[in-house]
Amino acid sequence: MRSGDPTPNQRVKSGIAVLVSLVILIGGVGFVGFKAYSWYQDWNQREDYAGDGDETVMVTIPNGATWQRSADILEARGVIASAETFMDEFDDLQSNSTAQLVLQHGHYEMKTRWPSRTALDYLLDPANRVTIKVILKEGWRWQDEIKPELVASSELTVEDFDAAAANPVAIGLPDWANGNLEGFIFPDTYELSEDATEILRSTVVNFENKAEQLDLVNGAAALGLTPRDIVIVASLIEKEVSRDADRPKVARAIYNRLAIDMPLGVESAFRYGRLQATGTPYDDPITIDSQRDASLPYNIYTNPGLPATPIGSPGEAALSAALHPAQGDWIYWTTTDLYTGETGFASNEEDFNVLVAQFREWCADNGQPPGCS
Repeated sequence: MRSGDPTPNQRVKSGIAVLVSLVILIGGVGFVGFKAYSWYQDWNQREDYAGDGDETVMVTIPNGATWQRSADILEARGVIASAETFMDEFDDLQSNSTAQLVLQHGHYEMKTRWPSRTALDYLLDPANRVTIKVILKEGWRWQDEIKPELVASSELTVEDFDAAAANPVAIGLPDWANGNLEGFIFPDTYELSEDATEILRSTVVNFENKAEQLDLVNGAAALGLTPRDIVIVASLIEKEVSRDADRPKVARAIYNRLAIDMPLGVESAFRYGRLQATGTPYDDPITIDSQRDASLPYNIYTNPGLPATPIGSPGEAALSAALHPAQGDWIYWTTTDLYTGETGFASNEEDFNVLVAQFREWCADNGQPPGCS
């Protein structure tokens, strides 16, 4: 070995250093390349997504929305990467189509990170619209039952429905409703749109159709009442009895009381008025003092006549009963069996007290269920 030549150990170390340098060099190029590719992918993805999408998302296309507005909604919800790219796809498809591309407003179950063309094709298929329905039940009140249900079932707000209800002409209320929606939302199953006015109008139109079928206006006149009186009486019937056989009887008892200027004494009307005036929850206890306070709204324990407005939404059976009361001299009624809804009727206080005693006995025999106190 000559002086100055590298030793075997030095040659090994030198080779390792070269190898490490090559690895670092190659790795650096690879890293840069990887980052550049990732950057390109990110840039490309910002313009449009590829693939089958990620998470499911419900998208609402409002009534009257344009394609551009829809594209903006899709971008905001993360369905598409770019509203501009979506509109480019739309323009391209429209230019090659002989028919106008029709946008269906409504609810759509879509996915985030969809290609624009996928989202466009999806909106063009009416079969992809999701039908959202809501059931509005007999006897429900507008403020604390119907409105909260509509808000919970749609993407609309309390303010949306309040604004719609404040425009009786737009929602189609008959003139004799006196601008008050209560009682004119017909109980039924409804498909929800994206417009509060449209939703309320559909419920009122349903009421109007039922009223026409029942000949409500002429039937009211035959009884010497206004159509609004009939709706008020029907709303009382709806809350007082649950069996169809009892509805015409309680209608007659109400009319008999009105004829002799006797307070109706309907608890549900008192509770309704208290709720509207003070916000007191409907099911809160009623005190004897409040029952005697004639100044309280809807206090028909002490004040004769009908309450000022309907107290809820009557169904067809209750409206029919109000128009076609049974024949009889009853002025009292009370539930005698909470489980079956059976109701007893009496024409004098003595017979009424017998019915009350029967009800108390039933309560005792059945463990005092809710409604007995």
